[in-house]
Amino acid sequence: MFAFILSLMISVPWLTQAQGKERDIHPAKIYGKKTFKEGGKLQITCSTFGPETECEEVVNYLCRDGIGIEKKISRERDVLFSIDGITKDFTGNYSCVYSKTEYSVEEVRGQGFESIFITVNDSFIPANITLPEISVKEGADVDFKCTSSKLPDNDQNNIYAYLCKNGTVIQLNIWNTEKMETIFTLKKVSKTDSGSYACGLMADIQPIPKTRVNGINQVNLHITENVNDAVRIVVGCSIALLLILCFLGLYGVVEKQGWCRCHSERSTEHGAEARGGDFLSQGHISYTNQMQNQPRFRSAAEWDDFSDSSENDHASNEDLYQVCEDV
Repeated sequence: MFAFILSLMISVPWLTQAQGKERDIHPAKIYGKKTFKEGGKLQITCSTFGPETECEEVVNYLCRDGIGIEKKISRERDVLFSIDGITKDFTGNYSCVYSKTEYSVEEVRGQGFESIFITVNDSFIPANITLPEISVKEGADVDFKCTSSKLPDNDQNNIYAYLCKNGTVIQLNIWNTEKMETIFTLKKVSKTDSGSYACGLMADIQPIPKTRVNGINQVNLHITENVNDAVRIVVGCSIALLLILCFLGLYGVVEKQGWCRCHSERSTEHGAEARGGDFLSQGHISYTNQMQNQPRFRSAAEWDDFSDSSENDHASNEDLYQVCEDV
């Protein structure tokens, strides 16, 4: 009996607190659109106008499938909830409640006067992507062809096609709704253009949501080195090197010839000086001999002796010159 009374005393406060919390949470009205696009902004208005007429501060809760997800404290009777970057997981049944006591969002449970079912549609539709060749040489143009039989929900006239490389948007085209395709072109590709490419469609120009693509929605591009360009570079460098070597060789030959000419001229000058010295020496000797051979006054006996001794010399000199007498 004592144990029963004790257990009853312990359990009563818990029941009173739970029942009090439930009695403190009241339903509110909800207004808003019923469809949203993935990656966009979800906006819903919770209203306490009618059930709560006093202008005092209350806590408003936005619930999805009966579980609180957002809260706001306000004196206004109409409170706008706004959530950015929604995904398809936000699809569900939404309702609003409020309380005068603030509770954590996770412990709030309840349904409003009414609820609305909100659908989050795909805003990014992966498209099929194809390449004529997955291995392309540097400097060539590459065409990516994107096709799709499914289109995103569109309130506007245009649908936009995105070309992504490694998850980053690099080009944007307007989708051809008649051919249901678009073509992206990369001009004069280089090694840096190698990577994984994907196409996608969106109804609005906005950041692309995180969506996994694979299979026909993804293609890998490989850029190979242009062999012809490499050969031309090697040949050009070789020719330039040969020209430099030839120039250096010709310059060396010209310098060597100039040095030889200078040396030759100096040798000629030295030779001329030597020959000049010999010539002067010979001239001096010839002049001395000539002075020695000059006629001098002799006696008759000396003349006769000189004439006899030099007959042979005169005879020999007759072959060289002839003396002419005055007429």
